[in-house]
Order: sequence, then structure tokens, then C-alpha cells
Amino acid sequence: MLCMALSCVLVVFVWKNILSPPDASTPAPDQESLFDYPDSFALRAEYLEQFSIKSHSIRRNDTLQQVLQELGIPLEYAVQWLKSSRNICELNKLRPNDHLTIHVRLEDQQPTKFIYTPVDGDTYTFRRAAGGWECQKDGAPPFPVIQTVKGVVTDNLYDSGIRAGLPAGLIMELTDLFAYDIDFVTDLRRGDTFAVHFEQQVREGKRVSAGPVLAAEMVVGGQRYKAFYYELPDGYKGYFDAGGSSLRKLFLKAPLSYSRISSTFTYKRFHPILKINRPHLGIDYAAPQGTPISALGDGVITFLGRKGGFGRYVEVRHNGEFKTTYGHLLKYAAGLRKGSKVAQGQVIGYVGASGLATGPHLDFRFYKHGKPVDFLKTEFPRARSIPKAQMADFAAKCEIYLAALRGSQYAKNESDVSSEE
Repeated sequence: MLCMALSCVLVVFVWKNILSPPDASTPAPDQESLFDYPDSFALRAEYLEQFSIKSHSIRRNDTLQQVLQELGIPLEYAVQWLKSSRNICELNKLRPNDHLTIHVRLEDQQPTKFIYTPVDGDTYTFRRAAGGWECQKDGAPPFPVIQTVKGVVTDNLYDSGIRAGLPAGLIMELTDLFAYDIDFVTDLRRGDTFAVHFEQQVREGKRVSAGPVLAAEMVVGGQRYKAFYYELPDGYKGYFDAGGSSLRKLFLKAPLSYSRISSTFTYKRFHPILKINRPHLGIDYAAPQGTPISALGDGVITFLGRKGGFGRYVEVRHNGEFKTTYGHLLKYAAGLRKGSKVAQGQVIGYVGASGLATGPHLDFRFYKHGKPVDFLKTEFPRARSIPKAQMADFAAKCEIYLAALRGSQYAKNESDVSSEE
């Protein structure tokens, strides 16, 4: 039996060597060498015997010099790194949650590598070079990801948006989109809804930036409002409603976030200080002292200074047809003077009680062809709309956006959408 087994082994050995004769010049492989690979843990341990790694996540108001001092790094390196990163990254404008990593040689406590990772940008690596340092931009670039967030207003839009997962910056963008149609101080109610379809930049599983908003829908007080982003062939970009009309109007719906309207446009009002009946051809917006006041539309400042009972006063001409005025200001926005150009929504001053005023509020007045008119009862034209030649393409994109905003409810809601358009 043993002989038969040995014979079989011998036959197999001879047959294998006939099919694949051994190469006498090649030594038999060492079984241990088959599993001989670099041990990353051992390499890191070896590295850490020569270098220490110091990290810091930027806090509000941190500067590079302060961080280096906290980490025990000579301040001279701040100057060297700022110099080598010039025109590559803004190392002198650190923001919260930016991250710094410094590799320090243990032998002489000198930095050998510095890595700067902005919260919403690329990674920058600083390495020693002849005569100084070199800064290099590296790392995988971010890529776009589309997301839709839906929510219900339970207290205020900002907190409700944050709870729903909407980036803070896009909440402000959302209010800007509908600022011409929705007064977010007085119109918004608990139970109103919002949906936002937006683009974001993602790298290594983390959002590095959010925007732009591609489409948005809000239901406020039972009224449905929609916004769709679209770029025209000539490069003009903007937001439009489902009919192709621009959401942007000539003027905002209000020049500030106010608590209430304490006095409306009237030709007979009892003045609380003068104790007489006189016309009040404007609107008094009651608001806390220091509340920012925005220009209602693009224009030029034609008056800035004190003006009788109005106290600190600003007048803005918006073209040959319209003029707006802002009275009782606490102070003016920095850098403004007569002749300054202002953009729609730009802060021009702050609520105060200068002049004849019993408390902090804005006296706002609106003029058309030099005559005061009731701003709350005036309709204004919209900005540029979608040309007929692009309407088919625009409508197709709106269909896609609406499907994303409403999901499975899109088909169910089509009937009431068509009735609202």
C-alpha cells in the first residue's frame, strides 16, 4: 500500500516537471517573502519618533500668529508662510473651522511641513525649499451634488430651515428670492411650508459650499410661490416664476425687518409731538434701534444729512420717475455720501429716533414723478423676463425642478398648480 502511494507521488512529480520544467536560474520563492509588505503602523511609529504633528481648528477671531504662539511655533514662520502663499490662498483670512496641521522635527523643534485646509476650499501644503518655503494646492477637487430639502415653519424660517437640513446661507438666499412678494416679518405663519432644490460642492463626504438655489417653492398663507433659476443665451442669470416672469421687481416689498407699521399713508394724522392734525404722506415702520435699513432699489443718494423734523435723513433717486426717503435714522452706513450709488438691498442706515420722533422707527416715503404715493398700494413692474424663444426650454427645466421639489406629490398637485398660475 505504501509503495503504491509513493509511486503515485513520483508519477505526479515527473508529470509536472515535464509540463513545466523548473528554471535552474530562478531560486525557489521564500514563503515568507510572499507576505512581505510595508507595515503602515510601523512606518507611522517610526515617523513619530522623529516628528510631532500639531493640529488646530480655527475659532472665531483666530489669527495665524495667535495659533502659532499657542502651538509653540516661532512667529517668524507666519511671515514666511504668508509670503509663500501670496496669490495662491488667503492664509491671512482664516475662518472658523479652517484646519491647520504642522509637522515639527523633534531634533530641533523646527516645522518641516504645514497643511492648511479651509472649510470650503482646497488643501494647501507648505514644504521647505531652497531659501524658504513652497506652497502647493493639492487634494481632490470638490464635485457638485444636487439635494432637495423640505420643511414646515414652526416658529421662524431660519430655525425651521436649519432643523430641516437647509444650509444657513441658503435660508438667507431663499428670503431674498421671495422678498418682492413675501413680507417675511408679517406674512409668515406657523404651518407654512418650503422646499428648496439646490446644488452643493462636496469633497471627501463633506459639504464645502452650498448654492446656488436651482428652484424653490413656498406656501405662505395658502398662496403658492415658486422660483426657478435659469440662464439666458446671452449670459443673463436670474430667477423666474413658472410663467417666465422675473421674480426681481423694481423695488423690495419693505426697506427693513420691522416689528409693525405704526402709521400709514394718510392726508390727516394727529402728530404725537406737535399735537395737531397734519398729512403723513409715508409709512412709519416701528423697529428696534439699530435695525439695518436697506435701499428699496438701485439708485443714487441725492441727500444725506439732517433735515428738520426728519432728523438724520437719506434721499435716493431711482431714475427719472421714482424717489424714496428714509428719516429719523440713528446713523448712516459707513462710506456713503451725496452722489454715492447704492444697490437694491444695500444697507444705507440704521433705525433711530432723531428729529421729531417719540421712539425708534423709520419714516419711509415714496415719490413718483415728484408726488408722494402710498407705497403699500402701488404695483411695480418686474425686471427682465424669459423671451418667447427660450420658453419651451425653460418650461422643460421647470418640470424637472417641480418633480424634485414635490417628489411623488407632483402629479397629485398638478391640478391646483395650474389653477394658481
